[in-house]
Amino acid sequence: MSEVYAIVYTERNPAAKEAAERVKRILENRGLAAEIYSASNLIYSSLPESVSLVITLGGDGTILKTVGALGNPEAAILGVNFGRGGYLTEVEAEDLDKALERVLVKDYTVERKMMLSITVDGESVGDALNEAYIASQILGKTLSFVVRRDDEVIAEGSADGLIIASPIGSTAYSFSAGGPIVDDDLEAVILTPVCPISGLKPMVLSLNHRIDVLAGSDYGFSMVIDGYRMRKFYKRSLMINVRRSSRSVAFLRLGPGGGLARRIRKKLA
Repeated sequence: MSEVYAIVYTERNPAAKEAAERVKRILENRGLAAEIYSASNLIYSSLPESVSLVITLGGDGTILKTVGALGNPEAAILGVNFGRGGYLTEVEAEDLDKALERVLVKDYTVERKMMLSITVDGESVGDALNEAYIASQILGKTLSFVVRRDDEVIAEGSADGLIIASPIGSTAYSFSAGGPIVDDDLEAVILTPVCPISGLKPMVLSLNHRIDVLAGSDYGFSMVIDGYRMRKFYKRSLMINVRRSSRSVAFLRLGPGGGLARRIRKKLA
């Protein structure tokens, strides 16, 4: 059975939609099935399970929405940068045609990246490729945090928020908030406080241990996962557990090595 392609574009760049239509024509001329989806529509829907390869035409937000909408967990993603940063993408927009030709002859490698599974008070709130961010529902109000590794308290203090990032997400929001860059091959979580008042510094913890964060607030909580999925909690405290998800994400790589070097070069340029 031939591969089924999904082409996901960002509405923020008209050139991305034009490119999506052109890619669809090329694929269909090769006898391949292809459908076009806008990234914003994927917030509320899923890609068909029959899709085996996704070409995203946008930035990191387009990729994150695509990951959240994958109906087939084995589907691979080729990210083409039509956005501003594009740290998760593999090629730039001007290289789309060359990249597509390589994909069609299967001249690529597949790199799988872990996701984080986040639960709150025992309830799953979803998986994150990049990060989950927890803050007060009221802007400017601080939260208290107690970090536990297994049954031992290793840090506590107050901050405006806390970023719970994966290694691949360490070059995203966490890095902008002062967190370290962490090698993608490590099974770890990065906890990066946002505007800490006392007692908290960025830390990298192995996911071979149970990692819990007890958060306290007088004004409830907001949690944002991968920049677009929001949950609100009308409680004074939350017990957040972080572990490696059973899911991972497959990225197509056209160059030597993986995506880490590309992200670091772009981030530090």
